[in-house]
Amino acid sequence: MVGSAFSLSCHGNGSIRWSSTAFRYLPRDKLPDLVEVKSSVPRHTGTYRCGYTAPGLEHLNTWIHLYVTDPSDPSSVFVTPRSAPDVKEGQDFLFKCLLTDPSIKNLTLQSEGTHGGRGQGLPHGMNVTFDRQRGALIRNPQRSFKGHYVCSGWKDGRQFRSRPVDLLVVPRLRQPPSLSVSQKELVRLEGERFEVTCLTSNPSHFYNLTWTHPLLQTLNVAVSRHYTNHRLSVNSTLSVSAVDEKHSGTYTCTAVNEAGVATATTQLTVLDRPYLIIYLQLQQHANASSRTIEVKGDQLANVSSIPMEVQRALDANISSGSLEVNGEMVAIVRPNGTDANSIIFANITGSSRVEVSEGQDVTLAFVIEAYPPISNQDWTTPTHVNNNNNNTVYQESYTANGFRSEASLLLRRVRQEDQGLYSFHFSNSFFSGSQDVDLRIYSSPSAEVSLQNDTLTCSSSGYPLPTILWYSCPGVQDTCGDVSIYQVPPADVTSQEEEEEEVRKHLHLSAGDDVTVECVAYNEMGESRHVFKHREPPTFLTPALVGALGAAGVLLLLLLVVSYKWKQKPKYEIRWKIIESTVGNNYTFVDPAQLPYNHKWEFPRDKLRLGAVLGSGAFGKVVEATAYGLGTDNNVTRVAVKMLKPSAHSEEREALMSELKILSHLGYHDNIVNLLGACTRGGPMLMITEYCSHGDLLNFLRAHAQDFMTSILTVDEVEEEAFYKNTAAQHARVRSDSGISCCSEYQEMLPVLSPGQTNQGAQTDSLSVGDLMRFSYQVAQGLDFLSNRNCIHRDVAARNVLLTTRRVAKICDFGLARDIRNDDSYIVQGNARLPVKWMAPESIFQCVYTVQSDVWSYGVLLWEIFSLGKGPYPNVAVDTNFYKMIKDGRHMAQPDFAPVEMYQLMTLCWSLEPTDRPTFKTIGQLINRLLPSTNDTSPRHGHQRQLAGC
Repeated sequence: MVGSAFSLSCHGNGSIRWSSTAFRYLPRDKLPDLVEVKSSVPRHTGTYRCGYTAPGLEHLNTWIHLYVTDPSDPSSVFVTPRSAPDVKEGQDFLFKCLLTDPSIKNLTLQSEGTHGGRGQGLPHGMNVTFDRQRGALIRNPQRSFKGHYVCSGWKDGRQFRSRPVDLLVVPRLRQPPSLSVSQKELVRLEGERFEVTCLTSNPSHFYNLTWTHPLLQTLNVAVSRHYTNHRLSVNSTLSVSAVDEKHSGTYTCTAVNEAGVATATTQLTVLDRPYLIIYLQLQQHANASSRTIEVKGDQLANVSSIPMEVQRALDANISSGSLEVNGEMVAIVRPNGTDANSIIFANITGSSRVEVSEGQDVTLAFVIEAYPPISNQDWTTPTHVNNNNNNTVYQESYTANGFRSEASLLLRRVRQEDQGLYSFHFSNSFFSGSQDVDLRIYSSPSAEVSLQNDTLTCSSSGYPLPTILWYSCPGVQDTCGDVSIYQVPPADVTSQEEEEEEVRKHLHLSAGDDVTVECVAYNEMGESRHVFKHREPPTFLTPALVGALGAAGVLLLLLLVVSYKWKQKPKYEIRWKIIESTVGNNYTFVDPAQLPYNHKWEFPRDKLRLGAVLGSGAFGKVVEATAYGLGTDNNVTRVAVKMLKPSAHSEEREALMSELKILSHLGYHDNIVNLLGACTRGGPMLMITEYCSHGDLLNFLRAHAQDFMTSILTVDEVEEEAFYKNTAAQHARVRSDSGISCCSEYQEMLPVLSPGQTNQGAQTDSLSVGDLMRFSYQVAQGLDFLSNRNCIHRDVAARNVLLTTRRVAKICDFGLARDIRNDDSYIVQGNARLPVKWMAPESIFQCVYTVQSDVWSYGVLLWEIFSLGKGPYPNVAVDTNFYKMIKDGRHMAQPDFAPVEMYQLMTLCWSLEPTDRPTFKTIGQLINRLLPSTNDTSPRHGHQRQLAGC
């Protein structure tokens, strides 16, 4: 009963102690051996336990449970904690709701609503066991159990409830605190300030954060806390106002919570003086082979270093050293002393030589580790190497990370004229200096023989410096060869002069009979020969000799005339161009010959069986072929092979090789004719590409025009709408203007037919407007891919699009396999044949080719598609009136079978201002919205949508 006195005593054969669950006593309270209470209150209710304190005897105990009842206060039937208890997710929790009246029955735990509602049910999944002496045991608490709870019981038909208690379930942590340090490595001079911050966060405040050092026991730490986004962030900043040597080492920040431990370290290096380490790095690039720094065997790059010099200023005590790291020279410089008032300044110079092959991308990179960090740095290049005329030759970049910095100079596709001295300059408050890099470009030698005062001089340049040998053989011959008996002994070479980039050898020419003297210059990159033929002058000129000389003069004149005419003849030119750099509307194109060729494309000739000719031009042809083992050993693939005819010249061979390099550079895409392999060694050059069974799009459209118009008529008759009144007239008009000369030597790209099969039989599949839309979309996708790869096609037309068996459109360039001399689509302009009717105004009048000019040509291709293969600008000759029409911005009329939306797209492509034309990505998005569903292949005429957002 409340107000009653009680006393508890415990006796044993050793030291004992009391503990109690009553709220009147705190868990850390130490109860006396004799517990005496003069006036009890309900909060004295609880279990009082007495046990031994000796280790191993804790299980020996006795207990008594007291009920302290207050009949005058019904709210005291249950006593509960005064503050909200901490509950951890997933950990069983005993809710100490202690009963003061043992006569209370039907004990339960109930949820109370936020507005004091009574008798609320428990959350789903809450499992509660009520103990009359201990309280309510909640098993596996979840975060959803958060809320207000009361204990309830009944006596004599009356319900008694405890005071509401807030239950907050703290989430269970599944990972250690998030932790990082502001800097992982720091360098300081003795006497400087050191500061580093450990940044941590945790979902709750139950975690600890400490800094440790292996030698220092006491650390100066400042802590700040803030709570955002349901996470507690603690930042611990460790600082030392003036460091000395003992502060060097690893500082470890450790954060601990119930889920685990997280650590992060900061390495502090304390120096007694400033220092600088500098070394040169060469970086490999995609167009360079993976060869190392030193020249061994067939390696491409060589670096040789000259030890760096340290120039001492007045009253400066300088120490320096050098060592080799991975074949590169490293200089280490430390001034002795760090007095800020003393004048100590080190000037560091050094030089290296870098040798590379022509055409490589070369990056010269100096890595500097210095303290204090480098504050100023820049590159200087040879005077003849600059970035003028919108032509980017080199690119500088600088990066810094604390006391480590890197300065790099990227030289793109180096040429002979790029060699010279490149200098890197740097400085800080203690050091300044420069590092010179002598860039040398490997080149084959050249040999030239000159005669002066009976002395022959052979001059040769190249890198490495060539070696010169003289050969002398009797009579007038084309060459002396490498016959050892003809080699002139070194003793007969009167003198030799060597300059930095040129070597000369002199040979005295004695009088006598006719003789052939040959100079041979060679180095690692190749050799060069120059033949000098010495004839004794005749004593007199005979009439026969005079006549022969006259005839030779006439023949020479005729030869010069023929040669001039040949040079005026239009030559084949690669249409595809790769953009190297752009400034405004000025493009710099990559020379395809300088692109690398990866020999992974090589395919064995003996596994390639050539078949029928698919297309043929003056110098090249495309044949069908079967490749065995392409991709996998057992794979048999039908392919197309492009090759040269025997009549091809060297420029056509270079053109085919350039086309091969461009395709390998571009990579794979579904809507271009992809490269599959090549044969460049051991015979004529062969380029293996995908095979497209339906041939070119132009002839495919013309072959299916009749079927298309028949299906149009059928649909219109069913719909009782005379959409096209005279299909015979339409058909005749389509076939009358092909745009291809009937006498052309060029064979159109046609599928190879099996024996007994005819062209008519091969063209039985129907064609719909939906097919035309899909062709347009696929070509736009391919051109978008080319533009993203910085490639300009320059000949976008239906004749340069092929169709696969599944009617997938693929962009190609027939190139050598089309005889453009006899193709009316190509008009002579200057020294070239150009597809004028497909070209943009800026290409025709200014010779400017851009991605936007390809968009104009794509608009003409759309006109070809939706006219079913008619030639553009029908019945219009390419003359002054045609050029005036283009300048005035007049367009072709809407094709017979083009939806209004597609014609609007054509006119957008034909905008006179290139920047007003849509991009290929935008074109693809617009057409994709217009595409019919896959199962709908019937021609469409109704419900025309406007092209908005261009």
